[in-house]
Amino acid sequence: MSRLFIFLQYLLPHHALSRLTGKFAEGRFSKNLLISLFISRYQVDLSDAENEDPEAFESFNAFFTRALKPTARP
Repeated sequence: MSRLFIFLQYLLPHHALSRLTGKFAEGRFSKNLLISLFISRYQVDLSDAENEDPEAFESFNAFFTRALKPTARP
């Protein structure tokens, strides 16, 4: 089964798939879904973030570069 999986990965158009995934992650339509799934899956604590509202981020990528409160790090 793992050999088949590896073989199928060689058949994928990696560059196109990467660009498509990037566009999806940058999109405003999908960002709320992606952010909420990520927060739920990895139990992200937004209490250290300047903006604690997950829906306020411009994109999924912006969620990963969020500003922290000045008191968040010593």
